[in-house]
Amino acid sequence: MNNFSVVARSYNVSHLDATITHLEQVLNLEGANSLFSKTDWYGCVLEALSTPGLATSQRVPLQRLLGRIAQS
Repeated sequence: MNNFSVVARSYNVSHLDATITHLEQVLNLEGANSLFSKTDWYGCVLEALSTPGLATSQRVPLQRLLGRIAQS
């Protein structure tokens, strides 16, 4: 294995609210086609959605973000 192996992000449910806020801000200001591709943003949101222990108050905005990315 080399030094350039990919390190997967892992979200923690207790810190996920800050991540959701960040994703909402970036996608509102720059759109899904900003610095990263739609696929990148979609992957980030899907990864956040797969966080164990996700609350409904976290799941709903993440699902909205998926819809926003899909429509952009």
